[in-house]
Amino acid sequence: MTPVYSVIVVTWNNLQYTARCVDALLRTLPSDAEVVFVDNGSEDGTPAYLTDVARRLGDAAKTIFLDENLGLAGGANRGLEVAAGEYLVFLDNDVVVTPRWLEGLRECMEEAPRAVPGARRVGLVGPVTNSARGPQKVQNPPPFQPEALNELAAEHREAFRRRWAPSFALSTFCLMMRREVYAEIGGLDERFFPVGHEGPDLALRAQERGFECMIASDVYVHHEGSATLSKAFPGAQGGLGGADLFFEKWRARRAGKTRLVAAYRVRDAEATLRESLDATARFADAIVVLDDGSTDGTGAIARSHPAVTRYERTELRSVMDDRRDRDRALQMAAELSPDWIIAVDADEVFEMDRARAERLMQLADPHIKALGFHWYTFWEPTRTYFRADGALGAMSGYRMYRNEPGLRVARGAEGGLPGGGIPEMPDGCGRFTDVRVRRLGYDTEASRQARLALHGRPDPSTPPRAGAPPELADLASNTVTLRRYAPASGVSLCIIARNEAERLERFLAFLEPFVDEICIVDNGSDDATVEIARRFTDRIRVHRTDRLDLAEVRNVGLEMATRPWILSLDPDEELAHWDLPRVVRLMDDLDVHAYSFEIANHQKDGPPVMTIAVRLFRNDARIRYGRAVHETVQPSLDRHPELVVRPSGVEIQHYGFLKDDGVMEEKLSRYLEANQRMREEDPADPMPWYNEGLHLLNDGRDDEAIAFLERAMVLGQRFLSPRSSLAQIYQHRALALWQSMVAELPPGHPVRPTAEESAAALGRITPARMLVGQARRRRLQGPSHGE
Repeated sequence: MTPVYSVIVVTWNNLQYTARCVDALLRTLPSDAEVVFVDNGSEDGTPAYLTDVARRLGDAAKTIFLDENLGLAGGANRGLEVAAGEYLVFLDNDVVVTPRWLEGLRECMEEAPRAVPGARRVGLVGPVTNSARGPQKVQNPPPFQPEALNELAAEHREAFRRRWAPSFALSTFCLMMRREVYAEIGGLDERFFPVGHEGPDLALRAQERGFECMIASDVYVHHEGSATLSKAFPGAQGGLGGADLFFEKWRARRAGKTRLVAAYRVRDAEATLRESLDATARFADAIVVLDDGSTDGTGAIARSHPAVTRYERTELRSVMDDRRDRDRALQMAAELSPDWIIAVDADEVFEMDRARAERLMQLADPHIKALGFHWYTFWEPTRTYFRADGALGAMSGYRMYRNEPGLRVARGAEGGLPGGGIPEMPDGCGRFTDVRVRRLGYDTEASRQARLALHGRPDPSTPPRAGAPPELADLASNTVTLRRYAPASGVSLCIIARNEAERLERFLAFLEPFVDEICIVDNGSDDATVEIARRFTDRIRVHRTDRLDLAEVRNVGLEMATRPWILSLDPDEELAHWDLPRVVRLMDDLDVHAYSFEIANHQKDGPPVMTIAVRLFRNDARIRYGRAVHETVQPSLDRHPELVVRPSGVEIQHYGFLKDDGVMEEKLSRYLEANQRMREEDPADPMPWYNEGLHLLNDGRDDEAIAFLERAMVLGQRFLSPRSSLAQIYQHRALALWQSMVAELPPGHPVRPTAEESAAALGRITPARMLVGQARRRRLQGPSHGE
């Protein structure tokens, strides 16, 4: 009998995990399944164990014993060559499966196209788990308890029944692939040896052929996570080590593909259509227009415009359906075989030229399939002021997307206001740009009333009809907030780098869609930092300094920037994707010159330590960095009180303190030397005193640290950080004193209750001391002999 399922398990040593995996697999394996064991040259008894298991399974098992380690992809591909099932399943040997896991994955594969709006035929399906990177990881998973796992999986299945969602990528720790997909695109790419990006690469190749990748959230399995990889290949970074190869492969695969088609759905839009088409013609290769029964000059404008490749007219005015019309416009655009499609409304002017469009279509991150923009709705005929409040004042959304087979618009608002207009896209594959879109169709009271009437709401007292977009309430509002439109926009990303090859590619790939230009100053790297930087920008300058002076290096980058705003970040920092539209809106305020951000400095031994720093500011010669280390633009802002600084309300995640302790110690030494030089050159500056106090505190020299922090406090009357650090020192001392009293006072002593209460209260509010470098290593290792 031909098996329905083929489960491929690749092993390489770690017999204890393999045995646990196989034990669970055999308990849950249906009668119409086979198991293919592929061993990558284990030396710990794994081959003998697998031979015994295969003997017990009989015809339901196949074994392949390789003489050398071919990695995950190599081993899995050898298994695929002999697998006979219709559903091909990769299973890592550190996974513990749960009852009906195979059936659950198959159900998602077959039923999701009917249950998930916009879903195409499903080619790949993965479960959720406790340990995975990306959307397959459940939040706050319970500790692994083998005896309770099946019950947990059953509860999870009940709670998330038929919760299926498209995903931009899937991991191979447990992955079901339809045989049809294997026939079309082949197996895993073996260049990612030993492990790294095989799953995301497979997903991308499947999506290019029109197959959906799904997460079955109702199937839960346990995954130990890099049990073999971390021991044998620590340099693989838990599977992330092949990022450069992954980006390189897809950059080459998609090189030169930059055909963009714009899709319009229009009706009675002669007042704005020509201006919109003229703007779109500056960046699109072709334009298609679907006219839903216009009665004015809209059709004549579209047919006569030189950039309009195809015009189609329908007569369905009585049943205007945004989803239906946009889907038809999408199909018209897709028939021209573009690489990307952009949905444009007749009153929209995208502030984008051809060069920017080409850069957006050739992004380094191949997972990006949808690009977001920001709408500015003009509220008066001169188009000088836009609506800055309510839903209309915060409109951002996706409008440009990669063209793949089988895409369709599955949702949309019924009526005149925009309802998205693009196919469903998996979470994680979208990125926001900073490109603005001017909306021209709301600039008179008559046009706004026409929009309201279209939704059956001629006045504010009439409730909107079902399905109307939330922006409708803004149209009916009698109170509005307007803001002057900035004539120029755009942001330069300015960074400095030194030996950042490990993280630079991912950092730049994330921000590449959002910024207009990237300016990088390299401060003497001896790794591949500059080579990686050249993949993203030609605005690179190598600037070595005789002595450590980071302000000088950063200011070199500022001189390279050409855009109105500057975003200053480091490769070990991250902005959340959902905060990028907020960053764009910050730049709308013509009265503000700079914004401060909250920095969450992640620690190895505790919660993040919060600081504040200015990271977004105008490209203004008055704003420059100062101080050789712990550099900041604050001194220049203080020298110019006319410059307005406001808090952004946006948080930056900083992971620099998670580096190796030895690396941190070398950095601390260089910073201390430069900081001492700054203190000697300008003894009236409180910042070097404060920073040196922190160095002393990290070394455990608290008394000396107190003297430096107190000096910083005297010099900087409004400088709050020294006060905070001093307060924490004294809290730690007070806590230790109260705890010593609790230890010494006998029961019944009249002071003991006060001591216990004080120790408990201080223990709750006193943060742990966060140490870095050798100080942290000494704490972990404990006192050496003789101390």
